[in-house]
Amino acid sequence: MALVTFPEIIPNERDSSGDSSRKNLSEYYTRLGAWTDSAFEEAVAAQQEVPEIKEISSALDYLGGMQWRENMPAYRAKPVSNEFMAMFWETIGLLTDVKPMFQVEDAGGSGDYSKVVDIENRLAKGWAANSHFERSLAFCTMFGMLTSAPAKIYWNPFAKGYSGDISDGDISFEYCPISSFLRLGEGGDNLQDDECVIYRKVRTLEWIKRAFPRMGPLVRPEEQRGKYSVDTQSPVTVSPQFYPTLSLGMRRLMGISERNSIESVYPTAEVREFWMKDSTINSSANVIWMGPKEAVWGYWVKPGQPLYPRGRLIVRSNSVTLYDEPNPYYHRKFPFAVLGLYAVPWQKYAMSVVKPWMSQQDILNQIMAGLLQCVKKAVNPALLAAKSAIHPEALRAIDSSKPGLKVSYSQNAPSPPSWQQPPNVPTYVLTAYGIVEKSMKQMSSGSAMDQASGKKQVPGADTLDRITFSKSTPIRLMGRNMEDFVDTVGTLWVGESLQFHHAAHRMEMLGPKGLTKEDMDANPGTLIPDGINSESFVRRFTLKCTKGTLLNVQRQDRTQICFALRKNKDLSRKKLYEQLDWNINLAENDAELSEEMKAQAQAMAAAGIQPGGHGGKK
Repeated sequence: MALVTFPEIIPNERDSSGDSSRKNLSEYYTRLGAWTDSAFEEAVAAQQEVPEIKEISSALDYLGGMQWRENMPAYRAKPVSNEFMAMFWETIGLLTDVKPMFQVEDAGGSGDYSKVVDIENRLAKGWAANSHFERSLAFCTMFGMLTSAPAKIYWNPFAKGYSGDISDGDISFEYCPISSFLRLGEGGDNLQDDECVIYRKVRTLEWIKRAFPRMGPLVRPEEQRGKYSVDTQSPVTVSPQFYPTLSLGMRRLMGISERNSIESVYPTAEVREFWMKDSTINSSANVIWMGPKEAVWGYWVKPGQPLYPRGRLIVRSNSVTLYDEPNPYYHRKFPFAVLGLYAVPWQKYAMSVVKPWMSQQDILNQIMAGLLQCVKKAVNPALLAAKSAIHPEALRAIDSSKPGLKVSYSQNAPSPPSWQQPPNVPTYVLTAYGIVEKSMKQMSSGSAMDQASGKKQVPGADTLDRITFSKSTPIRLMGRNMEDFVDTVGTLWVGESLQFHHAAHRMEMLGPKGLTKEDMDANPGTLIPDGINSESFVRRFTLKCTKGTLLNVQRQDRTQICFALRKNKDLSRKKLYEQLDWNINLAENDAELSEEMKAQAQAMAAAGIQPGGHGGKK
């Protein structure tokens, strides 16, 4: 569906004096609501056809041990050798053992902004430590095992409280289930080339009122989300002892519902955000203000100029338009990043990491079921006898597991009864089991660990980690894709930090070191210098993850090389500490070492020991 624009109905049309000339708003919002509803339905229908998304519920069942999907007789065993779960958590353990080394960089241009770079680097490290960044990244990785894993990086005015003060806000990094993230007019692998991105999330009505105080009170709770069900108790007209014996059909005939619906004390509604590109032009003769009244990021649009050069954001909930303004971010991007552990160029959603494991897990379960069935036949063998040998009632009473069991039979039987011999399991059955299990482990790090533990001299822990990483090509591939994801998150973060981390935020986090000369110019309180285009200034800064340092196993070789360079005096102590990223303050560390040396010298002098000597008092 083509993106609809409304050049003849401009919702924010007002001249430079501030006089409003809004008109036909009822018709405008009716058409706007119809378009957003159609866009949402189209996006949902397109996503439901993605094979990887269809398999998500099955993958979660496999992870929980519910792996037998076909109906089987009750006497057949349904064992689960859950290699799927073991491989899932082993892979997640490797991919989430992270300690990223990142650096804010200035792409260059006029002016020296090294102080701004230093402040942003300090803010980034503090934010990552205090915002549960690593936990959110781990959850994104778990979703990424199934298919593409989106995340939202946005300025959250309620990140630290609800007082309404500017210090309550901060940048939030939020993992998103794939079902909450919809794409329209896809531009291929790059999310930022899409025409529209839809993000949906269920919110309480109280949250909606806080976030949108003007339009939020108009939102009504959704019927399916505003209530919860409880089991029906025995009615007063039916005996409590008799009620449980009634069938469901009889209860319905008596007018008794199976469950009662009760309204929730915190009713909810789904909030949908439509982030889109809109090429609408200001076709009026007036200069138009775009953005909420007195918004710092708002701007004036002259006649003939685009109304939404950064893009457009529409927020709706239960048929109520809560927000319809330009994209507030100076970086001009959708505030989303997508992690694709197995990203491929021929489809927009990443391939599932776990899907191949499911068919292999089925083979293991089938083999295990057959082996267990053989064990059952060996432990409880069937009694083979002619019909005339044993009376049917006596035959049913025979228990093969009873010790010292004696069975009497008729002498007229053509042959005596005998116990059925259990089948012999061919050797290729266990061979096939081992082949499939090995194939599964090759997709993670299990095969490398087995090879290392089978050596005569077992390697150390660090060596095992390096062997595991070097032998597991999929882990290395996923590690590189995670680094690209962190780069995207970092670039969005630094743009929003420059825009929203004002002097009060920086003073709270860094103290006086968080202030710079840009806070004292004609545009006070912001790191963006006065007289410079805000969007151009923000886009010149990026935050990059140092390649090969995201995963802990990637850092092991780098650490050993740094120590070797330091030993040969080819690397300074300061650079060594920077590479190790142990948050060691070099000046403070040197002062402590100096104090320790003085204390040691005083203790030696008191004991009468000369420096470099080994004897006692002379």
